[in-house]
Amino acid sequence: MTIDMVPAPRKVVSRRGELRLPCGSDEACVLISDERARASGELIAERFMAPIVSGQRAGDAPIRLTIVKDLEFARRLRADRRVEAYRLEVSGKGIALSALTGEGLLRGAATLFQTMRREDGQIIVPHIMIDDWPDFRYRCGSDWLLNVEVNRWAYDWGDGRQAFLDRVRRKLDFCFAHKINMVWFDGFGWDTKRFPGYAALMRACTDHARRLGIGLVFCGYGGGYGTAYQPGENYRCGYFGKVYRNCRPYPDGDEYDCCGFSSQNGWARYGTCLSNAPLRSAKLDEMKRFVSEVRPGFMYIHDIDGGDWRHVGEIWKHRCPECRKRWPNDELAGPEGQADAYASWFRQVRRELSALPTSDNYSPARDLVLIFTSPLYTAYDECTPENVWELEMEYFDRLSRRIGPEPGIEFGLREQFYDAGNRKKIGRLRSVLQRNGNGHGIHVIAFGGGDNYLSDDLTNVSGAMAHFYDGAESVCLSNGGLHEEPVQMLNADFLWSGTAGGYRENPANEAEAVAAFKKIAAGENRPLKVFAAGGVFERVCARQWGGEAGKWMSRALQTRRHGQMPVSRIWWSVTQTVSHLVNDEVFSWMSWNWDQQIEQWTDRGLATASALKCARRAEMISDDEDIHWFASCLEVGGQFAEAIRRLLLLLSGRDKTAGVKLARAIQGLRTHIRQNHDMRKADILGGDPGCWLETIERIEHLAESFMKPQKGSQRFTRFIVKWLVSRTMPAAGTLNDLIYPEEKDDMGLTPRLFPAAFCDLHRDLFAAAPADSLIYLVNRVHCSEPMNLELRLGYDGPVKAWMDGRQMFHDPNGTNPASIDAAVIPWRASKGDHELVVAMGSNNGKAWGLFARFRRQAVSRRQPKPKGRGCTLPVTLL
Repeated sequence: MTIDMVPAPRKVVSRRGELRLPCGSDEACVLISDERARASGELIAERFMAPIVSGQRAGDAPIRLTIVKDLEFARRLRADRRVEAYRLEVSGKGIALSALTGEGLLRGAATLFQTMRREDGQIIVPHIMIDDWPDFRYRCGSDWLLNVEVNRWAYDWGDGRQAFLDRVRRKLDFCFAHKINMVWFDGFGWDTKRFPGYAALMRACTDHARRLGIGLVFCGYGGGYGTAYQPGENYRCGYFGKVYRNCRPYPDGDEYDCCGFSSQNGWARYGTCLSNAPLRSAKLDEMKRFVSEVRPGFMYIHDIDGGDWRHVGEIWKHRCPECRKRWPNDELAGPEGQADAYASWFRQVRRELSALPTSDNYSPARDLVLIFTSPLYTAYDECTPENVWELEMEYFDRLSRRIGPEPGIEFGLREQFYDAGNRKKIGRLRSVLQRNGNGHGIHVIAFGGGDNYLSDDLTNVSGAMAHFYDGAESVCLSNGGLHEEPVQMLNADFLWSGTAGGYRENPANEAEAVAAFKKIAAGENRPLKVFAAGGVFERVCARQWGGEAGKWMSRALQTRRHGQMPVSRIWWSVTQTVSHLVNDEVFSWMSWNWDQQIEQWTDRGLATASALKCARRAEMISDDEDIHWFASCLEVGGQFAEAIRRLLLLLSGRDKTAGVKLARAIQGLRTHIRQNHDMRKADILGGDPGCWLETIERIEHLAESFMKPQKGSQRFTRFIVKWLVSRTMPAAGTLNDLIYPEEKDDMGLTPRLFPAAFCDLHRDLFAAAPADSLIYLVNRVHCSEPMNLELRLGYDGPVKAWMDGRQMFHDPNGTNPASIDAAVIPWRASKGDHELVVAMGSNNGKAWGLFARFRRQAVSRRQPKPKGRGCTLPVTLL
């Protein structure tokens, strides 16, 4: 008898016969050996609707859960694999589940639930014996953030917080069923007041997860705060938490540089100093508050975003004099070098978080694992110096030794494959750490595609490379998110037993391993054993949604058109292209292959339409929430794909009617979203739906800025990207009392050319955060004739503008995000030169910058126009 289970158990012995137990009867009571078995006992009792008994009352209890001191087959296993080892035996006498720990019983319960079926008020379980254990201690096959370890919640579908919580609990039950015990859940930041009720909502999620033996991963900074100053769509709301600065004395002293991503633009002042004890203490207070209020299972603590050996070595050399005095060695792994410095910080974090009191059966010392990532998280393509992996192993060995025997610590690394001797790198590093005996583990986060970072592939098989990470305590396959439940099931197989249906990648050397990884990450690896009709992928879809609906969903998720994948997620699939169009030099497209871009989006639209047809067929068969949402998202995605195609045709000049057709497509899309979606955010970012209407607005503004004028219509100038920019000035709040700056000599005005239409001032405005600040932009405008103009501004902080010394605009409430042409300011310009001054407040460090351009209103027919040019436009003189 064959029993289909995911993940596949290690050893299965099937026997004749079946056990039948009445559901909801005392005859099916669950006996637990002690309190360590209670969690699994409660889950089994709920399924059987049976009572729990314990202690000496054994009797003839048909379901027995026992914590044992020894399992014969587990003796040969590594210690981390023994933790979840279990034996399940079903016979005519009943069900016997044995394990070394309570977690082992939980995994055995998950297997039991997959083997049983319910008929006529009875639960039927085949006679079977299973010995089982995992490859990895912690298995993250579910990444519920839309971009690897940061950004939007995959299961925030715009239907409110209660629906989000209900969905998360359902998805955690799904993870439990498939032995996924680690979920990438939230980031980036430790702000417990991110929105009203955040901590309570997160605590409801972590408590449910912990009951199932699952740890939720929360991500934030220990120092560095890259998402606070790095521009881009990924960092729409910046960093969710306080951004600490290097100040001595802390917190009111002068700022200073220490180690940092770069010493330019103040980046080396972002809380990076390890010798500043008051700074460390303030940071720890925030982290302790987060642990107490949220109860995370894992904290992914990222410091300076330095990954490879050479880059991190340069960063360390820029430490401040006090750090250099305390740790004088420039060598990363040398005595009193970087390893010693970070060991003191990591040890302090672990000890102080472990010392927090137990609350509602949550003990930080027992239930919280800390993943310390960076500086130095390595990269598989490092090639200098030649012995770089040997040096990196020496560094982590030194780091571990200097931390000492502190439990619950892992060192975060990116994916690694073979070393020069064709040995697996992670396994070698594990051996090194085991020798020093401090019990520290390795965490591997593998950006292998299907992650909305390297690709938005819905059927990614990056888990096929997981065996290269053997030796890691935890592994995150950074896919398995929105619309990827079948991939989560594949990941569960890969991380538990090493293969999915017998398939995994087995490259012979490093070059082949890198080639395989890159092909998988790009969504180009389509192994027949997985994706052929009747293969592994179709099988897991059938398990999830039933045979017929699963078959259609399998087809929908695998749809391709000339290698292009369907659009079921707008962020990052669509917003990435829109961001490129907005942020590149708007009027110069020499580097773009327009035909290729148009062809890709044409194919994406066709792929989406094909996937939607299949999803609709599945929807007719099943009322599953995931199928309905997938079909709804494909419908939105198809309309977005068409809008992008029309936008590209417009901007490239390939279709003279594209503007009108784009306007119709956008209007239809906006109407569809508003009629079919509630758009109630659970989080600030609002998951994928949180970007839909914003992205529509950006497409509209972008199209408007490129529309060619028709007879009698208005004209736009290019966006103003050259300015005189002042130094950062003292705060002026909402700018209500700010007057025109008569004296400009002391403003530190310097010319600056911005590389994009958006004048990104965030690094300047953020320099004083969390305090408020102010910056001025100055330009001169030449009008060759009198003109009726509009100054058009887009901004995300308080703004005030003067023309020729006279105030023409003030918005005290400007906030994120900046939208093109948010303010339209009429101006009747006389012939000659004019001075434009714009002041912008930092909104306590939250502002990023502004868009600025002019539009000329309709020109009289009697007014002469230069031949072949249409109407004359104002010109900036910088």
